[in-house]
Amino acid sequence: MLLSKLFSPSFPFRPKALPFHYGWVVAVAGATGIVASIPGQTIGVNVFNDELISALSISRSQVALAYFLGTATSGIMLFWAGKVYDRIGSRRLMVAANVGLGFSMLYMSCVDWLPRFAADVLGMDGPTPPMLVASLSLGFWMLRFSGQGFVTMGGRNMIAKWWRYHRGKVLPISGIGVSVCFSLSPLVFYDLIQATDWRVAWRILALCSGVGVALYGWLVYRDNPEECGLSIDAGIPPKDKQRDDPEFTVVKEFTREEAVRSFSFWVFCGIFALQSVFVTAYVFHVLDLAKELGMTPQGILKLFLPGAIIGGLLSVAIGWLSDHFRLKYFAAFMACGTGLSSFALMTQIDGLMIPLMIAGMSITSGSFGPLTGAFVPRYFGIKRIGAISGVMMSTMVIASATGPLLFSIARDVTGSYRNAFGGTFVVAILLVIASFWANNPQRKIKKQMDAENEGSS
Repeated sequence: MLLSKLFSPSFPFRPKALPFHYGWVVAVAGATGIVASIPGQTIGVNVFNDELISALSISRSQVALAYFLGTATSGIMLFWAGKVYDRIGSRRLMVAANVGLGFSMLYMSCVDWLPRFAADVLGMDGPTPPMLVASLSLGFWMLRFSGQGFVTMGGRNMIAKWWRYHRGKVLPISGIGVSVCFSLSPLVFYDLIQATDWRVAWRILALCSGVGVALYGWLVYRDNPEECGLSIDAGIPPKDKQRDDPEFTVVKEFTREEAVRSFSFWVFCGIFALQSVFVTAYVFHVLDLAKELGMTPQGILKLFLPGAIIGGLLSVAIGWLSDHFRLKYFAAFMACGTGLSSFALMTQIDGLMIPLMIAGMSITSGSFGPLTGAFVPRYFGIKRIGAISGVMMSTMVIASATGPLLFSIARDVTGSYRNAFGGTFVVAILLVIASFWANNPQRKIKKQMDAENEGSS
């Protein structure tokens, strides 16, 4: 009873009583929630890698293996976890996920203590490498499952429920702040570690997430406009073309099983997964990559910012255009961005290649928010958005798990990351081609319905 009261849409205030439509608050709150997932994202974890290597006395490849094991397990579990979102909604999920993320970071701040304690209990001289990798894998699983998985899912899907015809305009506007925050986070976390130490840094972040963001989510998150007695799209009517075009109007609500059987689903998931492989591998190994390229840590970390600013501006343009044109063309554009960055890095990141890499990064980051936010609700509807987006998130998380490990293996075997970037480039070209057949299934269903209506008349 108390729990129902605490999470009532009208408590501690009624969104409908505010002098403005609550959909605008949701747009900002959802974006803030995605920012809150940074400690569980690769871009927030990577700056701790050198500290973990030193504290655990393991190799970079072993850290990458632990990251793979923890993240892949998280990705597999997210395949089913999306149904949890459909049952409890964004608000409850946001609170629980951030409390979980806070505990995850507390654990990571003492990740080397558990295997050492186990070694003492067993009378061993010290923990073995498998014990250390297992402890780190557990920490990575908790970070990725709560942060990259649930925290991100809660914010993104909440926006999708509150906005339909104008979703493309809202997502990138809020996404500009997300892009900038994501790109600044490595520098902020790096400076926090230098100012304190890696254990204290993680504990500070744990307090911010487990208490601050959890309370914020409880206060401002609301799952959908219907429970608040409000209309979708902040009451802004759609254009006639949008209302009549099956690209923008859901004709059929898909089940998860129906969605995963469509060709379009796996083309989009493939593009998102490739971006996850590339970006997580780049971010995870960025400080080691700097050594290979002869750059300073601060020098390579600063390259994130211009890409974020340009990507944020691009996301506004892509979001606005996506409300007027078919999503598959923007999917092809996103895959082109991944290919462009990969080409620059497999060549040599100097001279012309630096702006080329930044351009590619800008395209992928600018496309990611509008496309991942619009794809599932536009192609398959919102009734089972948690279950369907859970599969999408699962593929992305598993891909992000394999990226650092594959790139680490490539470096160990060849002595360089360039062959791995070359492989990414080839896959990107294939996905660009495939994307032109990734049509919205609503179009086919609408065509069949029109044909049946004509036949019956």
